[in-house]
Amino acid sequence: MGRYTRDEILSHALDFLQSPPLDRHDRPGDVIDQNAFSISWLQSALDRCHVKFPFSTDIQDVSITFQSTSTDIVLSSDNTKYLPTDFILDVKDGVIYTSGNQGIRLKRKSFQYWLSVYNSTLSNKSPVPSIYTIIQNRIKIAPIVQSNISGTLWYYKLPAIVNSGDFINFPDEWTLIEYVHIKGMEWNHTVDLGTAQMFLEKELARLKAAGLLNETEFDVVPIENDQVFRDTPMGDRNSWMGDIAR
Repeated sequence: MGRYTRDEILSHALDFLQSPPLDRHDRPGDVIDQNAFSISWLQSALDRCHVKFPFSTDIQDVSITFQSTSTDIVLSSDNTKYLPTDFILDVKDGVIYTSGNQGIRLKRKSFQYWLSVYNSTLSNKSPVPSIYTIIQNRIKIAPIVQSNISGTLWYYKLPAIVNSGDFINFPDEWTLIEYVHIKGMEWNHTVDLGTAQMFLEKELARLKAAGLLNETEFDVVPIENDQVFRDTPMGDRNSWMGDIAR
């Protein structure tokens, strides 16, 4: 949890800016107005940060159902085939089906791979699915299951809309303060458009390098069960390509 509320962050930025025209619009009577430009600037910064580098604190799980009549999973809460409205990205292999008292992870595959599996199992439904892919704002599984199965989707979500008294969960609030400050300078035409975005990109790289974005994925590439490594002679580094006509 952060130290400053939304309005405290915006007030710090406006104090640094010292722009009477922006103050009159955004902070009449020293209170942040609900239509303040700086509110949308701050929210857009948060959205960009979370989309570019999904944080571990963004991870959300929802209940899903695998249907016996479709390749599409549905959200159990509202019976829709479409992804949650705050969806950014699925956690790698983050679709899980329930089998007894266990949760089994499916493998996320490309659409082309999924299509091959789907076509080869059209006439032969399976007790459980094995892979999934994401296309057209939906998650598709293969093979189609014989009966409905419950499961879970783990995904990275967009940050919630922040309100005036909300504390913002972000690793460095001064990055946000300075971003809003620079956006105000863009609004005043004292710096070039895009300066705030360039600042944010550099800050995100700094935060990631410092480990403050809470890395959530593997820090090494795991070996997949279906990967094949050829046993090649050490003497010829190109032998894996097979015979070459001369």
